[in-house]
Amino acid sequence: MHARIKHLDGMRGLAILLVIGYHAYVRWEALLPYSHITKHIPVFSFGWLGVELFFMISGFVIFMTLDKSDSYLSFLRKRWLRLFPAMLIASLLLYLAGGLFPEWTDIAPHAKNLLPGLIFINPETLSQISGTEFKSLAGSFWSLYVEALFYVIIGAVYFTLGRRYCLPALLVAMLLLSASSVLKSLGHPGFIDVISKFGFIHYSWFMMGCLVYERMHNRDKLFHYALVVLGMLINFSYYVKNAGAITLLPLLLVMVFFIASFYSKWLERILSVRFLTAMGFASYAFYLLHENLMIGSLIKINRYITNEWVMLLMPIVVATALYYIAFLISQYAEPALRNRLKSWGMPATKAGTGV
Repeated sequence: MHARIKHLDGMRGLAILLVIGYHAYVRWEALLPYSHITKHIPVFSFGWLGVELFFMISGFVIFMTLDKSDSYLSFLRKRWLRLFPAMLIASLLLYLAGGLFPEWTDIAPHAKNLLPGLIFINPETLSQISGTEFKSLAGSFWSLYVEALFYVIIGAVYFTLGRRYCLPALLVAMLLLSASSVLKSLGHPGFIDVISKFGFIHYSWFMMGCLVYERMHNRDKLFHYALVVLGMLINFSYYVKNAGAITLLPLLLVMVFFIASFYSKWLERILSVRFLTAMGFASYAFYLLHENLMIGSLIKINRYITNEWVMLLMPIVVATALYYIAFLISQYAEPALRNRLKSWGMPATKAGTGV
């Protein structure tokens, strides 16, 4: 299984590069004028699919963690120890650095906005529950809220109903979201507004990862395929409705790419190259930090460098610097904090099996 994990590390590296490309060259066109040159280049314009790659990887590794956990609480502790240290470090860095980028008013830091990331609950839900407005310190945190709730749900099902009900439970969450318009018309708008923020629409990608893992261990059943196909149809219909039929091809490509990587030695070798696995090693911290610090820096640089062609190279420079910060966090600060938390009674967990 070691080769599999190595190529998944490379896939994490590819995923973070896709996301960074999307944010640097497409997402913030209004703030970074040079992106009008790059926004229609597919590798950039569909770079958001890197997040779906992360979700499939998480779906694949989740049964590994569940199978090695003695209880639901043990499983949640392992997942918390995987996610929390880097999130705490990144959140504090983003909070402290926020004031360095007055040019980008969206990232003005407030202490209360540390909370959503540190407890992995999306700020919209926190705002609805508390009556106080919360925002994420970084927009990219949204996928961690989706990821954390996925862990809570699949762990609860695995340790109560059993493994065979995990995929059906994920599909039920998707169907609940699909039925939201009907439920809303019956007079439960608040309930549906909360559900709509949970990110259930993305669960089909976790399901795909789970299915591939079960397939690799000869535990796949015909009904598993039916569940995942239905989940994917729901997800694809969401993207077609919001972004048009043009999204179908890249959605299918990223799904096929993930599956093929387990059967193609050629793909496995490419994904196992040192550059991608090195990116994958630091991908979680890199993901948490990159958007605010990269876009803030690029806006600042763009005030002094007005040549668009020179500016096109600046994301590479800035992202390289941020990678080394993420590497130092992943190599030193995150393990040190994780070990400190373990010494407070937390059970051991293995790094490198998560987003």
